[in-house]
Amino acid sequence: MGILLCSIPFIFKNRIMNGRIRVNAGYDFEKDIRKKHNFDRYIKSPRIKWTGVGRNNADKILSLGKNPELFKPIMEESKFIKADAKDKDGKLYEIKKYSKKDLKKFRLYSEPIVKVSPTRSKWGKGNPFFDNFSGAEEYNDFLERIMKTKWWGKYSKIILDNIYMSNEGIFSKDGIIPNKDLEYKWVINKGEYGSIFDNYHRISIVVRIKD
Repeated sequence: MGILLCSIPFIFKNRIMNGRIRVNAGYDFEKDIRKKHNFDRYIKSPRIKWTGVGRNNADKILSLGKNPELFKPIMEESKFIKADAKDKDGKLYEIKKYSKKDLKKFRLYSEPIVKVSPTRSKWGKGNPFFDNFSGAEEYNDFLERIMKTKWWGKYSKIILDNIYMSNEGIFSKDGIIPNKDLEYKWVINKGEYGSIFDNYHRISIVVRIKD
């Protein structure tokens, strides 16, 4: 029992270190690509503006009675550009440390929809998602219901297209893969496409090379 108790902190620490290694590796890859191809650093992520009242998305959701039909994007106030680099002609690229072989199956591309992703030290009372949802089960149900709303049927493809078409394609380990050769779709990431926090699912965009 004593050995088991001592090993738990080590395992948790090791996971944190591995996570940092993966993040740093991705950052270094982006930096190397920009330097090698004389790209400018141009970091942009989608920013969706949501209905509701509050200082954050969790408060906005609560102000609307947790009704996913009412919690919807304000399209004209949202920004959909996604990029990591810009060439001298002004063309934008998303840099991903994937190979073409990796992209034979769907891989994580973007998570533009509201999500729970706090640092462990900030999770608990005072965190808006912790305070406004009873737990992962209620939150995950809310995400499932989002994808069944009328506005999702109307806007989800528009949001998806605007995000991936904001750049020329993915700059991978094997060079540029243009958007015409890629397939994008929405999924609920339950951990199979990338790490999630404490079983709180995420509505995500995934990508693969077309068959």
